[in-house]
Amino acid sequence: MAPVLPNGRPPSGHLSISDSSGDSAIFEYLDGKLVIHHGPQYRVMTNSPTYDQQLALDTYWKLIGGDKFLPGTISAADRFARLSYNLNASPKFKDRTLAVASAFSQIRAISVPLGMSDPKRPNISSTLWRTVADDDAKRYYFESAVFPAVFWVDLAKVDLEPGASPMMLAVDPDRPVAGEVSAHFKKAQPFAWLK
Repeated sequence: MAPVLPNGRPPSGHLSISDSSGDSAIFEYLDGKLVIHHGPQYRVMTNSPTYDQQLALDTYWKLIGGDKFLPGTISAADRFARLSYNLNASPKFKDRTLAVASAFSQIRAISVPLGMSDPKRPNISSTLWRTVADDDAKRYYFESAVFPAVFWVDLAKVDLEPGASPMMLAVDPDRPVAGEVSAHFKKAQPFAWLK
């Protein structure tokens, strides 16, 4: 259970995690049961359809060849196919700055533009933020759709030890932040977990 997001809807969809070894996992709930797709080959996800269907559609588009034609709608399945192709076709930058920039450019290219949605398909809604994790450097980058600035947290500058005070960074469109923001965190009350 989560709060209503800025688009007026509660969140839903898949969750992705990865680590610095290149391992990753995609989590989804199907009929109330947790399904995990685990392995370095699972690098792309969108919120729908189910992940096994996303993989099947991706196989279909690989047979056609993304250099000839890719689907272009704002549907999650089309965006999955485009990102999967782009990720495989993109250069593998060794320079950390270029690698992060490449990841952001690919995410922007498949994002649903602000204000676009489909009331008949509630799983399609505007992309409100983008995140990129640099696992090796332990930096987490954010970009909001409502102001044009990328900011990041250098996790080495944040106290993550047991017993550390909960901290938060309020994102205010009237006072956007940019760059490394660990010094801007303020003490906060921890989230109240549902029982």
